[in-house]
Amino acid sequence: MSITKLNVVVDLGGRSYSWTIPTDYDSGPTIAPAVVLSTRSVDWTVDGLESVLSAFDKADDVFQPAFAQGGLLIARLDGAETLTPTLHKSSTRFLEEKSSTLIFVTAQADELPDGPYFVQGRILHRAWRLYPDENLAFTLALAPSWEPLKAGAYSGLYPVAAVPSRLYYPPSTKKPLNGLRITVKDNYHLSGVHTTLGSGSYAQLYGPQTQTSELVKRLCIDYFPPWNPRGDGYQGPSGSSSGACASVASYPWVDVALGTDTTRSIRMPAASYGLWGLRAPHSRFPLEGVMPSVPAFDTLGVLARSPHNLRKIIHSDSASTGDRKLAGESPSKTVVDKNCRRPGKIIVPTDWFPMRNEGQQKMVSQFLEAVEKRLGCNALHLSFEDHWSKTGPEDLKSTPLQEYLGMVSHPPSHSNHPTAPKCMTTDRSKSIYWPNYYDGYHTYDKFRDGFQAKFGHPPYASPFMTRRWGLATNITQEQREQGLAELGVYYTWVRGHILKPDTEYNFVLLPLGRPGANYRDIVPTPGGELSESAYDPVDFATVLGLPQLVIPISQNPYESRVSKRTEYAPIVASLAGPRGSDDDLLQLAIGALGEAHWPLEVLAGKTAFRPGEDNDRHVGPSG
Repeated sequence: MSITKLNVVVDLGGRSYSWTIPTDYDSGPTIAPAVVLSTRSVDWTVDGLESVLSAFDKADDVFQPAFAQGGLLIARLDGAETLTPTLHKSSTRFLEEKSSTLIFVTAQADELPDGPYFVQGRILHRAWRLYPDENLAFTLALAPSWEPLKAGAYSGLYPVAAVPSRLYYPPSTKKPLNGLRITVKDNYHLSGVHTTLGSGSYAQLYGPQTQTSELVKRLCIDYFPPWNPRGDGYQGPSGSSSGACASVASYPWVDVALGTDTTRSIRMPAASYGLWGLRAPHSRFPLEGVMPSVPAFDTLGVLARSPHNLRKIIHSDSASTGDRKLAGESPSKTVVDKNCRRPGKIIVPTDWFPMRNEGQQKMVSQFLEAVEKRLGCNALHLSFEDHWSKTGPEDLKSTPLQEYLGMVSHPPSHSNHPTAPKCMTTDRSKSIYWPNYYDGYHTYDKFRDGFQAKFGHPPYASPFMTRRWGLATNITQEQREQGLAELGVYYTWVRGHILKPDTEYNFVLLPLGRPGANYRDIVPTPGGELSESAYDPVDFATVLGLPQLVIPISQNPYESRVSKRTEYAPIVASLAGPRGSDDDLLQLAIGALGEAHWPLEVLAGKTAFRPGEDNDRHVGPSG
């Protein structure tokens, strides 16, 4: 068997780097570090050279001073230049002391960008730094060629991820996302790579994908790929986008993660990991090439430590897409309220506030005060239930909103599905329950049938999915459509009497997250299915197709039974708004936190903020 590729791993200055080369390249045995810089950026004095190298080191975690020691300094003449700059004698001595050789080449910046490289024989390779995945955030890391990364580094205890130098991708007006490192949830397809959905059976049946998610193609992501790093390190992840959250919360070398949110898969992990999270409105981003879960509710979500990186993603023209039909709407009805502007007021639903934990409620109230100050008006505390009884549809407003969105008794199941309960008389919510469970089951019909046909037995499914599929087997297509129609009525009412995008343009404050410890080793109560009623603050944005923003604001101390000391759990606030208001939500939160002198960016690692005890938010002055 012939060897076609070599995976090279080198150590430089205590850091590991990797690249892949075909075996027919004239690579040679010698490897040396190199630095490429533009001749236009240097005045060729010692101070000038040191300034450029220092700027590289400050701006980039892949670069290090060792790249300029004992290797090549490659000065790039940017096409129009014809004369080689003259070096000062002191600069020559400077290079001799570093045992570095200076050469000049003619190339364009996009062909040979500034930054760190390795020279092997006559070939120049970009430097990809290997980071250990200590929190097991990634299902798979990719090499520069979009193939699975076949490299190891450090102690060997953890898998690794490879990241390119930020210097290779300077942001520009045409490419504002350049330089961001983005991880991708494992339900986005990448051509040539397995999509697992967290299921070995799914990967086994379908093998490597043949297409790449439309959003990933538009954003030109270079690679994609848990334990929760917050507090004592043994806190729960809270949702299917938890790997995406772990990558951003754990590692400062990751900037943004792309996930999906069906019923809460971005928002709950964002709360548990203490991150900025955005559930995008339906239609904001394309979902082609993303494995669906519940098409009626699926949408994209974005996670970051900084709200400014979220804004970069949603402002990327290449990421946006057209409208698509939502629950209860005619195909001609737009799903985005186009006239987005400064919100009129913040509505606080008394149906769900105050929160049960006094400390958590106090922190969220402080955030609300900051928002009120930013808007110059007081929040409106409103009971949705009471407001529905006064302004709901004439034929429905006498029915309590909770009942309309709530419970319906199911008859015993007569399904032959092996996991279907044989006596199912528990009340279930129809409006969200029917479409959520129907789609969540039938989306995987082809997968289950294909696996059975190929391997002669059903695919393995987790106990949660096994029970969920079993509950869905006696729900009909007609019931699904009825549930969506009811949600359409609910949306029409919320739009016209709560959000009022055409007149007042209101936002809604929503409770979210836990106040303290949520240990990962606690066994969940059996039968705790999600989305049992649409009369629920977490499902408010889900069933209405609204954007919802998760805002890390503070942290709550708790005494850990693991570390036996005081640890801190992230506390978040959350806002929802009309369809299309995602950037307005971000701007309001940024403005309110800025005026309150609260930190905008959260930290990677143990705590979301630097701990402090001189305020109720337990956040130090430097964040």
